[in-house]
Amino acid sequence: MTELHWTLPQELLDTSIECMRPHGARGNEGLALWFGSGDERHVQFTHIVEVFGPGFTTTPLYMSLSLHAMAALTDFADGHGVFLAGQIHSHPGKFIELSELDEAHGIRVPGYLSVVCPFYAQRALEGLGSCGVHTFDGNRYRRMEVDEVRRRIEVRKVPLKKLRLEVQA
Repeated sequence: MTELHWTLPQELLDTSIECMRPHGARGNEGLALWFGSGDERHVQFTHIVEVFGPGFTTTPLYMSLSLHAMAALTDFADGHGVFLAGQIHSHPGKFIELSELDEAHGIRVPGYLSVVCPFYAQRALEGLGSCGVHTFDGNRYRRMEVDEVRRRIEVRKVPLKKLRLEVQA
């Protein structure tokens, strides 16, 4: 089996923090969705989507997207020739593991990248090493060790498109 690798635009993490920070300032989880293109060997992230509106619910320990939100995200992906390949969301304090709820109800697609940002995205980060980096692998999520993150994720100066998408309930 071929090992999947990801290329992240250099500004992806900082742009994601900008998306999550307002939610964290209110004591809630935040979210940024990462879209890209590729195949079973390599995914290149090209778009970041910040969702807002009644179809996105966020609380201190929970967040969700409505069915209409998922439909809008699917339409976005189809219209831009990309697919949802990863995300980052924030947790309180130093907690960078996926919660039981994240593991049970998160997107469960092989190779999906799920990053957890600590401190509700209120503090500066020292790159992905400050986060929990998880991938859906073997029918479950597992946290990648630092050396695996370095081997499989390349951060490069490549274009990134940001979009704010209002989603309905």
